[in-house]
Amino acid sequence: MISKGSPGGARKKKGTKMRTELEGGSSGRAHARIDPRVQNEIGRHLRAIYDDVINEPVPDKFMELLEKLERSTTQKD
Repeated sequence: MISKGSPGGARKKKGTKMRTELEGGSSGRAHARIDPRVQNEIGRHLRAIYDDVINEPVPDKFMELLEKLERSTTQKD
């Protein structure tokens, strides 16, 4: 179901609520609290994305630059 008035026509799952609460801290500023289930879901998705990035090969140009940097620091020692 697409909710009316949501930015970009974002989809909402029926029955799923993203609950946030504002709490005043000792500094007087409000802090948003996100439902732990939502935090876990966000964390799961971020880990999946970062795992993909970590497993990507390093571009040849970066490897060349790293080798050049290593040679220059070795020559200075």
